[in-house]
Amino acid sequence: MASANPVRSTHLQEILEKSRPRHEPEVEEAERSLKESRPAIATPMLDVVFRSGKIRSFSYAYLAEVEFEPGDTLTLKFSNGATVIVEGRGLARHRMQVRQHRAEAIQESSESELALDSEGISQVERIHITEGENS
Repeated sequence: MASANPVRSTHLQEILEKSRPRHEPEVEEAERSLKESRPAIATPMLDVVFRSGKIRSFSYAYLAEVEFEPGDTLTLKFSNGATVIVEGRGLARHRMQVRQHRAEAIQESSESELALDSEGISQVERIHITEGENS
């Protein structure tokens, strides 16, 4: 089996990085740090990232239910009683990724991203977390 070309892989990564929306340097540094630390996490977790930069992580092991309402609302219920409600548009892709424990994060869109009126894009307008009795 041929090994992957590290130069090509690095070049592809650079292209992907340039196409991502830009944030403040401290937010980018936090995202980079988070991605570098991902392999060290023994239990997969879902990061809920707020526009303010606040991040709350939930263990996939405690994800008990995923509910999707077209229009678009995604509700995640955890066995510790916490509920995460995600509102936006185009959230079906997020639902599928979470259902398969493949989403690393659900992130609120920036104000400039929300101003875009493109069809077919996924935007998270707001995230609400309610605590359960066991939290």
